[in-house]
Amino acid sequence: MTRIVLTAAFVLSASMASAMCSKGHEQAMSCGEGQTFDTEKGACVPLISS
Repeated sequence: MTRIVLTAAFVLSASMASAMCSKGHEQAMSCGEGQTFDTEKGACVPLISS
């Protein structure tokens, strides 16, 4: 029983550490042709050419 609890705690702590490690980092985003990534919206938006 103790082994199961310790294993579960280890797995959960590793998952949390991985999630916290990437917090605050920008992720690379690819948009289709004619689009750009809008950081405020967090999505691809069409390019507007004048």
